Order: sequence, then structure tokens, then C-alpha cells
Amino acid sequence: MNIMSKFLYMAILMVSVSCLYVQGKTVSTDTVAFHENRVVSIDSARLSEISGKVKEYLTRIETEPADLQKREADFLIETCSDSLVRQAVALNIYDFYLKSKIMGTEAVAVHMCDKWFIPGKIKMHSDIDLMNARIYAEFNRSSLIGMQAPELELLDSLGNHVTLFPPKDTKAAFSPTGTGRYSILFFYSTDCPRCLAESIMLGNILENSDFNADLYAINTGRNRNEWIEYVRNHMNINSEYAGIYHLWDPHTSSGFQIKYGIMQTPGLFLVNPEGTITGRRLDAISLEKLLQTALTQVSTEYGSDESREFYDKVFAPYGDSLECKDIISIAEYIEKTSLERGNTMLFKQMEGDLLYYLAGKKEKAYKCGLEYVIKNGILGKDIWTSPDDSMKVRDFALIMQELLDRCRPGAEIHDVKVPATLLKKGRGDSIKEKEGKFHLSSFGGKKRIIIFYTVGCETCKAEREAARKLLAGKPSEKTSILEVNMDLMFSSYPDIAQELFDCFDLIALPFIVETDSKGIVTDRYISLIQ
Repeated sequence: MNIMSKFLYMAILMVSVSCLYVQGKTVSTDTVAFHENRVVSIDSARLSEISGKVKEYLTRIETEPADLQKREADFLIETCSDSLVRQAVALNIYDFYLKSKIMGTEAVAVHMCDKWFIPGKIKMHSDIDLMNARIYAEFNRSSLIGMQAPELELLDSLGNHVTLFPPKDTKAAFSPTGTGRYSILFFYSTDCPRCLAESIMLGNILENSDFNADLYAINTGRNRNEWIEYVRNHMNINSEYAGIYHLWDPHTSSGFQIKYGIMQTPGLFLVNPEGTITGRRLDAISLEKLLQTALTQVSTEYGSDESREFYDKVFAPYGDSLECKDIISIAEYIEKTSLERGNTMLFKQMEGDLLYYLAGKKEKAYKCGLEYVIKNGILGKDIWTSPDDSMKVRDFALIMQELLDRCRPGAEIHDVKVPATLLKKGRGDSIKEKEGKFHLSSFGGKKRIIIFYTVGCETCKAEREAARKLLAGKPSEKTSILEVNMDLMFSSYPDIAQELFDCFDLIALPFIVETDSKGIVTDRYISLIQ
């Protein structure tokens, strides 16, 4: 893109940004937020338009150097004078680079985390989003394209120490740096089907090419016998040009997980003779192309779009009648058809994807199913032992379990005083509404319902409408309903918002909890619509 066309495109983009907000009139909106003591509405059509323009512009510069893309991303954000517009633009940029298939653009996503989100300059939608951003940055910032390959202290099969990529002027027993050869780092585990496929393909490529490169095959497991057997059966590579070195880190003392972002295996990197990373998150085919100067990238992980579409189809036949027992039945079927038949990796992939799928749902049945999967499929199984299992599955399951443990039935509701709207039965079909600050444990009524919501959430809107119908249709029942606007909490009462997040599972809204007259939780994750 030449300078003049870039200038014109940026001008059009900024005009679109400035027109995003509509104030003082009624519009069809998806998001309404309290901002600087005024109600600000984001027109969904305009938001979609600006998102499309941001994506189009970033696509135009996606093949430019990463440093240029960082500057352009910062410029787009800094040009937005309104904080809510700035947030929308920043999140669109971050999402674009998370999904980018161009190798090297991970640096821009890490830059967005480090400069804007982690310091709190721009808020993400939820604490879980921020947590994921922190994890992403932590596991990527040390092994980006163009960086010096991080040092690794490993062992060979005889127990000898091997140092990969030591700092300059450091004496090491062995180092590939300075050999004039490319280094291929292949992180794998012996029980990983994709690792097995990659091992075979790597062997075929190296045995049938004249690449001047050395393969450092690094086992991430801890069982030496399984490792030796795997090498003997699947990585007995004979190459006239390539050197083959088998290494491992049985005590994970090298820190390879964070240094090279090994959250899943296989992990494949290419390092040039100077020790600079020139390829990351490759597969065997893309490695071959990269060695032939064609750059590609492949990235997969738990909770992919494909896995969400798969489970959408699995649960679709149940519709609104889905119950916890149905999810348990599906989880048991997955275990029966995979783990019980000896296919551990198939089970781990499907159970891990199911964990992430259920974690993104807010309905009661899904939450119940999530608890079962965590207890029986993840924490109750001793198969989640690899480093990527620990980070991506077990640790995530523990986080979800901690959220599920909050505000359980039978416990006292946390007595937080919040700005809210109190709904009570009036005369006839009328509803009394009162604005003020109320204690969650004592706002009146024999039956109390608390609705945590955001204004732009259509499900939240439907639940609030159902709450009013509930009151109008129960003339004899003394029910009180408290509506807590989380948009208002974040914009005007951040301390209270943080306290609420510490007490309740507010990752997905609406969150509805029911208590009795004494403030004892009787139910949660409920729907008033149903």
C-alpha cells in the first residue's frame, strides 16, 4: 500500500470511528454502557461497520514487518478519543492477530497484551479474557520470530548435559550456535498421535532431502523406557545431511514450556545458524516449505472453532430440554468409546474440547455437566501428565472449579452493598421499581432473586422481562427481585465490581441466583424464562 492510499484509507477509517456513537436519541442497540455519567449507546450496525474496516485495513498490512503493524495498531487505538470506542477498536485488533495465520504476527498480539490490556489501559470483556491474554503473552513473548532462541539445558539418553543456544561467549559442552547449520527443535510426547504423525513425516523429509540442518528431538515426557522405545520405533532417522539428536528434560527444569510456549505438543521451531528463530509453531510440511523459503504457520489448541461446532451439533437435538444427566451421558460415552478402548489421546482431545465448550456456557445444565467433567474426566484421571496437559487442561479445570465453588446452594449469600434496581409486586399487574443501594443478603421478600446483567446482552434483556412477568403473575407470593447492572459497576464502582467477581461466577452473564428470606442460597445459574 503506497503512502497516499494508506493516508486516504486511514482517514475513512477514522471518520467511521468518530461516527460510531449515537447519543440523545433512540436507536437499535446491542450495547449500552454508562460512561462519564452519561448513557452511551453503540449502534450495532455502526460497530459492525467499524469492525469490518479495522479488519480490512489490518489485512492490507498483514504481510508488513511486525514492528510496523505494532505502530499502526497503536495509532488506530490512540486516535480514538472515546474510551469505549477505543476498547472496541483494540479488541478487534487483538482478535485479528490472535486468529491470523501469518507467521510472525503473534508479536503484535503479544504487544497488544503488554501495552494495552495487562497494564489496564484498556479493559477486556471479562477477567477470564484477561487471564487468557496473560497466558498467551507469557507463553509467546520469549520465542517470537526474529528473537534469539532461548537457552535450554537438556539431557541426552546417557544423562549427559546438552546446552542449546547458550548466551554468546558462554562455554558449553555442546551448542548448535556457530555450526553454520539450521536447527530444528521438535518438542513431542510419546503418547501424542499428532506427534507420531509429525515424527514419521519429519523422518521422511530429512531422509529424502539435502537440508543442511540438525534435528533436536525433545521428549517432554518423564518415562525413559517409553522414550527409548518411541525413538527406536518411530524416530530411527537415517540422513546423509541432517544430524539427529535425541534429548529430554525429565524434571522440566529447563523451562522449555514458557521459553518456547509449549502448551501443547507437538511444537516445531526452526532456528537459523545465528541462533535466531525463523519459524515457530510449524508442522512438518510447513517446515519443509520454510526451509525452501516459503513461510507458513499452523496452530491448533483446545476449544477450537471446529470443536465448538461439533459439540453444538451434539447438544442441538436436546434443545431447551437439555439436562445435566444428558451431558453426563455424553461424557460417559466419550470415555467408553475412547479411553476404555485404549485410545487415550482421542479421549484427551475430546474431553479437553468438552471442558472448554462447557466452560463457555452459562445455563444451569451446562454448569452441572462442567462440574462432572472436571471431577471425573479431568481431575479424576491420572492421564493429564504432560506439560501442555497441566497448563491447558488441569490448570484451566481448577480455575473453573473455583468459580463453581462460589455461591453454592446452602451457603450464605455474600453481603455486598450494591447500586441496583429493586423490583416488587405492585397493585394489580403493576411492578414497583426502586433505585438505590441494597445489601444482597437483606433486600426484603420471602423469596429473593438477584440478576447480574449487562445492558447489551439480549439474553439478559429477556431474563429481566421474564422477571417482571414473574412478579405480575404471582399476587400472593412475596418475591423481591434485585437487578445489578455490571456495566454500571465497571464504569462507576470498580471496587464493588471486583468484590462481586470475587464472590460470584460472573464470567458469563446473566448470572441469576435465588435466596430465601435469611439470605441462604437456594438455587443458581437459573433462568426465569424457563
